[in-house]
Amino acid sequence: MKTVNKLISLFLILFFLTLSSPAQAAEARKMLGPYEVTIRISRNPPIVGDNPLEIEIKDPGGRRITEAQVLVNYYMPPMPRMAPMNFTEPAKQKGDRYQMVMRLIMDGPWVIALKITLGGKMSTVKFQINAR
Repeated sequence: MKTVNKLISLFLILFFLTLSSPAQAAEARKMLGPYEVTIRISRNPPIVGDNPLEIEIKDPGGRRITEAQVLVNYYMPPMPRMAPMNFTEPAKQKGDRYQMVMRLIMDGPWVIALKITLGGKMSTVKFQINAR
């Protein structure tokens, strides 16, 4: 009986620890010319529903860029007999990063295309995610 009680106690402790520990954010990094672009999605994997997205742009010296305009276009690749799922929204600057919330309406593969305007020139970098 003591062994069963210990096992139950251990199970409950592990269960509550997993509930209280935050999920690791999804993070991806790509180069856009000389700039390093990092995205962080607070949920890993992203879920159907609201997914906060944070974008960071660094120059070659590692300094964060704060004078860019960032337009986020997220879409599901076209599939037969399905309506297009394509959404575009500007990211708002918060300190030295850019933020917005993606509302994914279906599980499966999504593309995040960041259209970054810096110094009058627009460039696009794409990331692939899989919502569940």
